[in-house]
Amino acid sequence: MKNTIEFKNSELTGLANVLGGFKLKGKASLGRTVLIRKFAKKQEEISDDLVDIQKKYFETDKEGKLRVFEGGEGKLIPKTEFADKKDPNKLGKKATKELDNEVKDLNDEVSIIDFSEYSPRFKALKDALEDYPYELESDSAIVYERIYDQLEQAFNKGEK
Repeated sequence: MKNTIEFKNSELTGLANVLGGFKLKGKASLGRTVLIRKFAKKQEEISDDLVDIQKKYFETDKEGKLRVFEGGEGKLIPKTEFADKKDPNKLGKKATKELDNEVKDLNDEVSIIDFSEYSPRFKALKDALEDYPYELESDSAIVYERIYDQLEQAFNKGEK
């Protein structure tokens, strides 16, 4: 049986950063490390998808890499058909809206993380979070809730 947990793409970086600061040991720490690595792998995929989206609207070089203005601090060069008529160094309003919508959709997509092969480590992480002895506030409390809730749901599915 596959054990999976789900998070929005937009959550992954914050979850990984905050989770890394939790005080855990043993198998729980190993579970956290595996989860952070899985988040990083998903983030790489999302980053590649973002570049693919940008390539629709911005120029690329012969190697297929996005082109930037010289001295423009990484500012991408719009394709002629998407450039603003008054300022060709910017995207037009319609293209900007389309790009923003595509990026929003990408961020709202759900990443499914399979942890079947690491189930004992993730169970230890869940158990450690369940009895986490430290007080959590703001972002840490939110990350705690999101990760614990997903792990609890995943393990409860297996018990039914």
